[in-house]
Amino acid sequence: MFKRPPLSSANQLVNGSVALTLLFMAAACGNNTERPDTQPENGIETPEPYTEPTPITEGLVLPAVWTSRNLETPITSVAVAGGPGSTIAVSYSDGSMQLLNFEGERITDPSPLNVRQLGNGQYTLIAGTPLTVFPGIDIDGQLKAYLHGGALEAPLEYELSVETSGRIEGLCSGRPMDESDGVMRLAFWTVGAQSQLQSGRVVEIGDALVFLADEPVDAARPITACVLEPTGATVFAEPVTKAIGLERNGKQHIITLDTAGGVTLIGPEGENTPITLRDGISVRVPGNIESFAGTGDARGGGYPGGLIVLGGAISTSEHRAVLVDPSELTLAPLGVPIVSGQD
Repeated sequence: MFKRPPLSSANQLVNGSVALTLLFMAAACGNNTERPDTQPENGIETPEPYTEPTPITEGLVLPAVWTSRNLETPITSVAVAGGPGSTIAVSYSDGSMQLLNFEGERITDPSPLNVRQLGNGQYTLIAGTPLTVFPGIDIDGQLKAYLHGGALEAPLEYELSVETSGRIEGLCSGRPMDESDGVMRLAFWTVGAQSQLQSGRVVEIGDALVFLADEPVDAARPITACVLEPTGATVFAEPVTKAIGLERNGKQHIITLDTAGGVTLIGPEGENTPITLRDGISVRVPGNIESFAGTGDARGGGYPGGLIVLGGAISTSEHRAVLVDPSELTLAPLGVPIVSGQD
């Protein structure tokens, strides 16, 4: 039973010193794909023009294995913490944010932080204090970092100052590949430049978190989702609404969610493999998936192949975070999933 970034600018965190001081005081108290072929010096690859992926009829079935209790408020996004942190972050339609563990139980109560979207976080040390840091966008389209650790009873909001041509529309994040990447790699696009991906990294400088920006790169179509891979970025356009990468033993498995609710595995040559998310014995897959997140690395409590977290509605009054086991994909021999219709 399963249960369970060359650097062009340094933009400091607004009121970062004050916020970090408060944090440490508290701690002391307690399916359209543009895949790049080349990698320029800034470490972000230039996307190719859009081409329609080749459809494949066989499918992959992944089971839902665990669920949270009814979270009561409609979910707008979910995120998973990387590294040793086994934390799920959830944002709600009222702008609040809550942290859950991998058993779906609450770590914090919902906090009124005006959150619109969250990206996968990282467990890290800042000034010697262990923290989980989630990047996000607030309802005003501003880039934020949400920190939790020590004796904090709720996530602490930080504003990451970035130079943009408009409100931030979407983001994606990735684990640091080396020490120069700091806390995490981060990329986003804006309402005023939807076909341009701005990437960089969040690092600790002195007593503040700082976003160090790389040169932006242009995409062929307006971006709707992105995945930061070890070698660069992959961006998506409509009808894709969300995309995640499950990294395992050096191999990246990219999965997308589209406007029709379809979930698809994107192969290295752009080929599609449909994914069916199967109900468990006592776990139902949301009929309306609003967001998903995932990790391919092993996690304790019954997730040797990582996990995928779905956020959505089971019914009009029932909203849950549902955990899916991707082992059929991440633990498959040679990294090749076993799909229906194959011998």
